Amino acid sequence: WTSANSPYVVTGNIVVKSGVTLTIEPGVTVKTDSGESIQVDGTLIAKGTSASEITFTKNSSSNWGYILFSDSSTDAAYDTGGNYTSGSILEYCVVEYAGGASVSDNGAVRMNNAHPLINYCTIKNNSASGIYAWNLSGTLKIKNNTISNNTASYGGGIYSSGGMVTISGNTISNNTASSSGGGIYSSSSSTVTVSGNTISNNTASSGSGGGISANATATISGNTISNNTAS
Repeated sequence: WTSANSPYVVTGNIVVKSGVTLTIEPGVTVKTDSGESIQVDGTLIAKGTSASEITFTKNSSSNWGYILFSDSSTDAAYDTGGNYTSGSILEYCVVEYAGGASVSDNGAVRMNNAHPLINYCTIKNNSASGIYAWNLSGTLKIKNNTISNNTASYGGGIYSSGGMVTISGNTISNNTASSSGGGIYSSSSSTVTVSGNTISNNTASSGSGGGISANATATISGNTISNNTAS
C-alpha cells in the first residue's frame, strides 16, 4: 500500500493470505470501520520511519477490531547479532482505537503462536490489551514502543502466554486491567525478560500487579517501575 494512495479505508475484514506479503509504505494511514479487522496469515511488512509513521486507526466513532498475526503468518527472522532480517514486522507504526471486536484473546495487536517484531510503535487508546500474544512457542520481541491508555481484563499494556518473550526499552504507562497486570501480564507458560522499560501509572483494579503480574519464569532488570496501583 503506497503513501501516494493513502489513506486506505477498510470496510470489511481483510485477510493477507498465506504465501502473500502486504507491504505498507511509510506515511500510510489505514482507517478501519467499526469492528472490522486485519488478519495476517502470510507476511505483513509495515515499516514506517520516525519522521513518517504508519497509522492504523478507526474510520468512525466506534473502535475497529484488531491486527491478528495467525499461526500461519511468517515470523520475524534475525541475524546472529539479533538484528531483524525478514518476516512480519510493525515498526514506527501507530495502532489506536482498536479493540472493538467481540473475540476472546482480544488485543489491538494479536498474535496466535505468531512472532512478528514490534519495534518503535505507539499503541494507545485501545479498548483491549495493547498487545495480546498467546500460544507462543518461539521468540517474540517487543522493543522500544510506547504502550499507553489501553484497557483489558488481564494485561492492559501487554499480555503474553507461552514462548520466550523479550520486552525491552518500552514506555508502558496509564494502562488498566480490570483484573491483573495493569502494565504487563505474563502467564506461567511464558519465559519473559523485562528490561530497560519505564512502567508507570498502570492499574490492576481488582487483582495483582499494577505494573507487572508475572506468573512466568521471569528476569526483570534495569526498569523504572513507579506509581502503579493494584488492589
